[in-house]
Amino acid sequence: MRPASASKIDFADAIAAHGPLAGALVGLGALPPLRIADMAAALEVTFLPPHARTRRLEEAAEALRRSLLAAGATVTAFEDALRPDGKLRPGVVVVEQGEGASENLAIHHLASLYQNPLVILLDAPAPAGLDGGPQDVLDAIVGQLAWHLVHLPVFVGEDEWTACTMNGAVLRGATDDLDAFVARSLIPKLTAQVAPPRRDVVTVREGAFAPLHLPGARAMADDFAAAGAAWAENGLMLAHTSLDALAYRDRHARRIVAAYLDQRTGMSYGFLLRQLPVDVSPALPRADAPADVVEALAHAPLVRVEGEAWAGVTVAGQEWAIPVPDVWVVSTRSGCKKTEVDPARDLVRMGLENGRIVLETPAGMPAGSARPSYDTLVMLTHAVGNVLVSALQRTLTPESAPLADALAGEGPTASHWHGYVPEGTAPEEFASHGAANPPVSCSTPQSAVYALAGKLAAYEAALSAGDPFQGDVHVEPHHGTNLVGAISLEDAARWAAVHDPASAASTAAQKAA
Repeated sequence: MRPASASKIDFADAIAAHGPLAGALVGLGALPPLRIADMAAALEVTFLPPHARTRRLEEAAEALRRSLLAAGATVTAFEDALRPDGKLRPGVVVVEQGEGASENLAIHHLASLYQNPLVILLDAPAPAGLDGGPQDVLDAIVGQLAWHLVHLPVFVGEDEWTACTMNGAVLRGATDDLDAFVARSLIPKLTAQVAPPRRDVVTVREGAFAPLHLPGARAMADDFAAAGAAWAENGLMLAHTSLDALAYRDRHARRIVAAYLDQRTGMSYGFLLRQLPVDVSPALPRADAPADVVEALAHAPLVRVEGEAWAGVTVAGQEWAIPVPDVWVVSTRSGCKKTEVDPARDLVRMGLENGRIVLETPAGMPAGSARPSYDTLVMLTHAVGNVLVSALQRTLTPESAPLADALAGEGPTASHWHGYVPEGTAPEEFASHGAANPPVSCSTPQSAVYALAGKLAAYEAALSAGDPFQGDVHVEPHHGTNLVGAISLEDAARWAAVHDPASAASTAAQKAA
C-alpha cells in the first residue's frame, strides 16, 4: 500500500472548514490569526532605544522597520508603547538593538514574562553551534536566550540574517530579500509567544496516576521503553539542556529564566504518547441527530446537550454530528529523558474531561515535579481529531476503519521530534500535511488549530482518493514533526530513523556512500 493521498489539501479551505471547531475543542474562544497576513495585521512592534550603534545595526533596524510595515504590521514609538506605570502594554513586540547593560534590557519593562515577545538585533556572527548537530543547535539556542533574555535573537550579517527561536528553529534569510524573510519566518514566530499552558486552564491532580495499574500496562510500558531505545539509537530525540549548564549575566537573570520556564530545570524537546482506547459512536448525518443537537450545532461547532458533547464536522460534502467522549492520553512527562523512559516516574495522564484540560501526575512523585507540556494543546487536539476521524470511518467506510479499530484496541500513538522527513513522505496508509503552514512555534494556539484542520483535511483527501487512513504526519515548519496514528511508538521511531535525513542511520549511510 502507498501513503494516503493528501495532495488536494488547501490550507485556506481546511482552516475555514475546521478551524472554529479546533478552537472550541481546546477552549480557545475566538480564533487567533491563522494566515500570515492576519498575523501581521495583528502585530504591534516597538523599538527600544538602542543599546549599541554600528552602521550595520542602524541599517538593520531601519530595514526591519520597513519590512514590518510592508507586511502590514504596526510600528509604534517606544514611549507610546508604555503604560502610565512605565511598563509595556501587553502584546507589543519589542526590538532591542545591540547588547546592552543588564539593567537596561527590555525584559525589565515587562509587566508579565508571557505577554511581550522580545527580539534583539546583534552585529555578530551566528554562534558556531547553530551549524552543528541537533543537540548542538538546541544547546546553543538555549544559551543565547538565557544570556540575552529575549525570545528571538537575530544575528545580522552582511549577506544573511540568522534568527533562532525557543522551539529550536534556526531561521536564515538573505539581506537583499528581507521582506520575504520577515513576512514568512519572523512574523509567525512573533505572533504568539512560546509559553506553557496557563495554570488556570489546567486541572492538575497530583499523584493521581499509577501507570503500571492500567489495563495493558506492561505492553504499553514495553513500547515506551523500546521506543526510547530506538530514539536514542537514531539520535533524533534531543536531550535535556540543563539550566545549571548555562551562562547568565547575574543571579537575577537566572531567576528570570527559571520563572519564564515555569520553574523547570531546563529545556527538552519531543514527546511520546499513547491514546487510551475508546470505542467511538459512528458519525451521524447532521439531520439524523437528536433535534436539540441539530438546533445547537446550527449556532456553534461544538455543543454540550444533556451532558454530552457533540461536534459539527463537514466532510465529503456533508454535515455530520459526532458525539465527542472525554479523551485521555498517556504521555512522557515534560522534561524527562525520552530516550530512557521510566514508566513509574516519567509517564503522566492527560485528558480533555468535560472540555477541561486535566493533568494527572505519577503516584509517589513530589508535588510539582510534573508540569503540563508546552505541546499540550497539540497533543490533545490530535487525540480529539483521532476520535472524529474514527467516528467518520465507522459510518463512511465501516469495512475499512483502521484508525477507529486502533482507537478501540490498543490506542493510536503520537511521536514528536524536532526533525523532518522529505515533503509528502508518510508510512503506508498515513497522510502528510502541514509543510505549507505558517511556521508558528510550539505551544501556540495556532499549532493546535493547524493540527486538527490538517488531520481532517488529510482524511478527507484520502477518502476522496479511496485510500485507507491510519493516521497522519503533521509537519510543523521550523518546529518539527508529529507522527500520529495506528503505529507503535517503537515502529514510529524506527520509521523516523529511516526517513529523517538527520538521523544517525541516515547520516552514516550518507557518509558510507
